[in-house]
Amino acid sequence: MTHSPMLNPAQQAQQRLQALVADWQAQHSITDERVEAMNRFAEASMPTPRDEDWKYTRLAGFWKLPLTWATPTEIPALPEVHLPENAIKLVWVNGHFNVHLSSDLTDLPDGLTVALSAQPIQMPSYSASDAFADLALAGLSSQVEVKVARNQCIEQPIVLHYVGTQGVAHSVALSVSLAQSAELSLIEVLSDVTEGAVFAHSQFLIGDNAQLTHLLWNNLADSAYSFGWRSAELHRDARFIQRSLMTSGVLSRQHFSVNVLGENAESNMATGVVALAKQTMDVRTHTRHACLNARSEQLHRFTVGGDANGVFHGDIFVEKGADKTDANMATNNLLLSPTAQVNSKPQLEIYADDVRCTHGVTSGSLDEGQIFYLRARGIPEATARLMISAAFAQAALSDVSVAEVADAWQSIIQQKLSEALV
Repeated sequence: MTHSPMLNPAQQAQQRLQALVADWQAQHSITDERVEAMNRFAEASMPTPRDEDWKYTRLAGFWKLPLTWATPTEIPALPEVHLPENAIKLVWVNGHFNVHLSSDLTDLPDGLTVALSAQPIQMPSYSASDAFADLALAGLSSQVEVKVARNQCIEQPIVLHYVGTQGVAHSVALSVSLAQSAELSLIEVLSDVTEGAVFAHSQFLIGDNAQLTHLLWNNLADSAYSFGWRSAELHRDARFIQRSLMTSGVLSRQHFSVNVLGENAESNMATGVVALAKQTMDVRTHTRHACLNARSEQLHRFTVGGDANGVFHGDIFVEKGADKTDANMATNNLLLSPTAQVNSKPQLEIYADDVRCTHGVTSGSLDEGQIFYLRARGIPEATARLMISAAFAQAALSDVSVAEVADAWQSIIQQKLSEALV
């Protein structure tokens, strides 16, 4: 496709991506929903710093990427990631399910079904005007449905591992449904996309008295881009536990949308961000309370250094009639260099009575008093700075329930900060 010299880099990239996905669609059987998504993307205005939702999110590098789209390929082995040995592994390479690297889907625990789906999955979207969500739906290469039957507790965690190769963009969708009183742990891992992009979209339906634990592990190459949309729907007495670690990639923008629909339901989210290079880590949350006596907790910690850029935008919406809602959101930012920045925007919108809703943001540098205290006890200054920074970052993820992931995350945080501070 020839680009007009009058088009800016974002518009030129839009044309390239449109042509890539159109070629991909021509080679595959696609649904009307994907055709409509492609039309919306073609007509969309690409985000710029003038758009409030994109004001602090750096996209200049993304527009220049020489991408291909969702090309099937084989890899000799998975990138090394410390995961539970008994986990049920589902692996995608360049957006295509890889049966050779995945667990046997015919030998699953009772009450658990996993199926590749040809039916369109309703795409969760934090923003109706998100052109990237339309692009992701238009180029969706694989969908998987996970279902847990009533009263079934699946002891083995499910690992969804998305692996990309150099210069490839791919898009995968996940649908998880837990019936009444079911339990499941789910680990999403994004790996090894070099100068490529991964689009991941998940929707979680958590039935009465069910519990879903979701861990998101951003394990990308330093030159990778990732965009994610994840939505959860909670019914009566349901519990949603979500933890995310974001340390890699040149840009990662993750949306989390939680709809609390059942009385006594509870959502508990925490994010740990460690960005020490010229990176942008963007976290967006939307929590909607639509019932009585429900709770939501959020903790987001950004540890940023170098020329890194952190972005947080979270809102809590309490509908009329959602009395006795208890919703809390906290964002803590630690700046390790004078050129690092974090832009936080928490919001509350409340239309109910008798509620307890709070939000707060703190930002600052390392406490020199704490550093002096450790140095007075014989600890070198660089080590003292590392200890304080690591403790700050690790606090958001200190209660991860899968031991192997918890240990790996603590080690990654320590290693990243050690390279920058010691």
